Amino acid sequence: MSMSAPVVLAQSQIKISGKVSSSTGEPLVGVTVQIKGVKNGTVTDGAGNYQILARDIDVLIFSLVGKEKAEVQVNKKDHINLVLQESSSLIDEVVVVGYGTQKKSNLTGAVAAVDGKVLNKRIATNPTQLLQGRMPGLRVTQGSGEAGNENVNLQVRGLGSYGASSAPLVIVDGIPGSLENLNPQAIENITLLKDAASAAIYGARAANGVILVTTKQGKAGKTQLSYDYNVGITKASALPDLVYNSVDYMNLYNQANKNSGVTNPNASFSQEMIDAYKNATDKKLYPDFNWLDAVFRTVPVQTHNLSLSGGAGGTNYNVILGYVNQPDIMIGTSFKKYNLQLNLGSKINERISFGSSITLNYGDRKYPRNGSEDQFLSTISQSPLYGPVLPDGSGRYTSRAYPFQSPNKNPVAVAENAFTRLNNYFMQGNIFLNVKILDGLDWKTSGGLTYGFTKNYTNKPVINQYMWFAKPDDLPARQLDVGGQGLEVTDDNNVYPVGYTQLTYDKSFGNHNMKVLAGTQAEYNKTQKLFGSRLQFPNNDLLELDGGGAGQQSNNGVTNEWSLRSYYGRLNYDYKGKYLLEGNARYDASSRFPENRKWAFFPSISGGWKVSDETFYGPKLKTVVNELKLRASIGTLGNQNIGNYPYQIVYNSSFAYPFDETLQQGARQVAMANDRIKWESTKVLDFGVDFGLWNNKLTASFDWYNKVTSDILSASTAFPSYIGLTAPTVNYGELRNRGIELGLQYRDKIGEVSLTLNGNIQANRNKVMKYGAERISGNTIIREGLPYGSFYLLENTGIFRSKEEVAASPVQQIPAQPGYLKFADVNGDKVVDNNDRIVVPGAYPDFDYSFNATAVWKNFDFTAFFFGSQGQKIFVSEWGIVPFRQGGTFTRDWMDAWTPENPNASLPIVGAENTPAANNVRTTSTFFLKDGSFLRLKNIQVGYSIPQSTLSKAGISGLRIYFAADNLVTFSKFPGLDPERGVSSSGGATSGRYVTHPQNKVFAFGASITF
Repeated sequence: MSMSAPVVLAQSQIKISGKVSSSTGEPLVGVTVQIKGVKNGTVTDGAGNYQILARDIDVLIFSLVGKEKAEVQVNKKDHINLVLQESSSLIDEVVVVGYGTQKKSNLTGAVAAVDGKVLNKRIATNPTQLLQGRMPGLRVTQGSGEAGNENVNLQVRGLGSYGASSAPLVIVDGIPGSLENLNPQAIENITLLKDAASAAIYGARAANGVILVTTKQGKAGKTQLSYDYNVGITKASALPDLVYNSVDYMNLYNQANKNSGVTNPNASFSQEMIDAYKNATDKKLYPDFNWLDAVFRTVPVQTHNLSLSGGAGGTNYNVILGYVNQPDIMIGTSFKKYNLQLNLGSKINERISFGSSITLNYGDRKYPRNGSEDQFLSTISQSPLYGPVLPDGSGRYTSRAYPFQSPNKNPVAVAENAFTRLNNYFMQGNIFLNVKILDGLDWKTSGGLTYGFTKNYTNKPVINQYMWFAKPDDLPARQLDVGGQGLEVTDDNNVYPVGYTQLTYDKSFGNHNMKVLAGTQAEYNKTQKLFGSRLQFPNNDLLELDGGGAGQQSNNGVTNEWSLRSYYGRLNYDYKGKYLLEGNARYDASSRFPENRKWAFFPSISGGWKVSDETFYGPKLKTVVNELKLRASIGTLGNQNIGNYPYQIVYNSSFAYPFDETLQQGARQVAMANDRIKWESTKVLDFGVDFGLWNNKLTASFDWYNKVTSDILSASTAFPSYIGLTAPTVNYGELRNRGIELGLQYRDKIGEVSLTLNGNIQANRNKVMKYGAERISGNTIIREGLPYGSFYLLENTGIFRSKEEVAASPVQQIPAQPGYLKFADVNGDKVVDNNDRIVVPGAYPDFDYSFNATAVWKNFDFTAFFFGSQGQKIFVSEWGIVPFRQGGTFTRDWMDAWTPENPNASLPIVGAENTPAANNVRTTSTFFLKDGSFLRLKNIQVGYSIPQSTLSKAGISGLRIYFAADNLVTFSKFPGLDPERGVSSSGGATSGRYVTHPQNKVFAFGASITF
């Protein structure tokens, strides 16, 4: 809480208190509260609360940059709450851009921004997840729900490259960083640079967009202590509907053998076996065991955040401590994270200021040895005939019930014994100095260091697995890691110093306004990895390398380095504030290119016209469209996200050669070098319009773009494999992305309800412009004129219902039988083969969209956020889809499989493993291609702020309690678990698998308290 000394000396003064909030219900910090006609006043604290002395006749003025000023007469009220609306003019809003800030009204590039308070309406431990649907042009998909390993993919305006990485550059407080290592509560705001006009100042690393993160800074005033706590429960948002009735399983298994012509009676379940389960009185011995229930669970999750913020004497500070405890919904998996964010700023005098920012992060992640996908696969590969441990109480792990069943890894045994532990230590810090040399001329210099250390333990114990009905003295039916117990340890070190210095000159001449920025930057990155392993441990409990035998050990290490040297600049010019011109450029040198091609120049130019400021823009039109700005930009961006030594010959010394009847240590070349590679470049053309309607009650931003990436860096596809070396990196191909983006916001107040609606929609079309000879890989094709990685499949036209239908059909790849899938003879040669494959649309969505609704009524606030995607198709892998894969059970819809007695079934015939009937179903075709469109209620949150009049006696400035839920409901026809998880991070056709970790459904209660 912050309060000035009494500002009016009169006998009628009373103490007035209250809270100032935004239209979205968030407390507003730093709102100036003054008595009209009096200079001094007070400001709101971290909870939006204030106190001031005034008289009944006084008028209070509330003001904050970017908000509409409000005036309220005291009139005998001692408690005044207020909601400040967004400013009806966009002029005052300031947006973070590359190496500086700009007024939003003066932007000529394609830029989107989101406030940290909006992001934190969701419950998430990884800030990357919170960006989904918040900024047009940024596609965020979460590939997994695994704690600490969410596999979030960020893509700006489509697939930027098919060779180098397509991930955007992330800048945290001015230096390259990562979102994953930040505490979401520490984020002040995030800006997305989408086109060349806004991103060219980052040159060589900006082709895939740039994300600028600003962390929270301290504000002048008394120290504010805040604590935010939430606790909730997490469970799988969806799991496959598998059949765990043992009798149903055995009957369909036998039917599959019958359909496949399997006559060996020892390969099927006898009637005696079936009756034992059907008539069982001991369900422990003859169970209907649900393996999903054994592996997946509902778990508690909790987060704590403690912050300290304030400032005095020209020095401001902000400290945030965070802790996350997140057990995973899969047994054997957990994640904990500890985080510290410390920001300090100090003003020495009117001309000199300095500051620093430090992020410390420690993550402790534990998971089954081969990862969550392998665990999920092992889970759905089990049958309901047995559980994870023998029913005799011995605690021995099972493998299967009967000899003819497939022996599988027991997922419970693996979760309880074989694990990987990942400890991650991360530090990022930077310091900066600002000097005002002359009026209008500023100098800034900054240096940063990122250090990361990761230690990875992988335990490989011996696990004995037994038959379900094993006797006490029976030998194991299967032994995992039969080579002996083992331990692997990997250490990764990364050091990444960055430094830049720049001059900024800001000057106005009459109606001409100009701002010039020029700077230079250097960065260096070094990674060292050390690996060691030993086998032959005496037991499963020793977790140090020296506990294993020295006779079977392995070790190796590797070091990688890269560096960049850069010069950058920007020129902003405007005439009368309505004709805008901006130029950005960067000149980069990268160690990843040969000497004569290290340097590259990345320029851009953009312009804007504030049409609504023109004299011909009449008052009648302005009452409807009060603000209108047109934008255009063109420029070039670069990409150097390739290997560190593509033009140099690299040798690996972990090889031995026979010499004089003994093995001698040696080295050999591992990859073909290419000293002629050059920069990959992306040219971007953008046209945009920003407008506000009805005094900015409705604001919108629309962009059309054309992005062409040329000289794409990728491994050569024409390099012959018989040479024995890894293919060289070459420049080939051209890829185009063309699309539109629209962002909308509507704000209004209906009675006592403040309402804010936000919506985004984006559509991108991808096309391969140049590639050379087409490339077919699995179920995809790369061909000029098509979207990159398009589906290339046989067309499934239904099921053969009768022998007559089989006789009348073209010859199929697998000789057809009634009940088999049938495929189209596209080329009409009467034979179905690979020459009949067709290109199928749907590798990418038609469009993505999101909308958010926020309502505030008195002390209550409500938020709902939806995210959706339309038009993408997903190739559903056979795991968990086709019955009896590796002996596992099947989804419930296979109860309606084709049989002679059920010729009109919805699904084809069921076949035994490795028989024509099973192989027919597994044919790569459109049978597995499913509609991945979806709409998901990602988050809702309901909060209540306790009135300050109730809290003041306890010395509490603010207290808000809330309920939040994530991934509540999904509307989709997709038959897999989650259509969002089917999105590829590398572009092109995608696969949706049952064995990918489900996303989490979260229900949480929380409280935020400020002292």
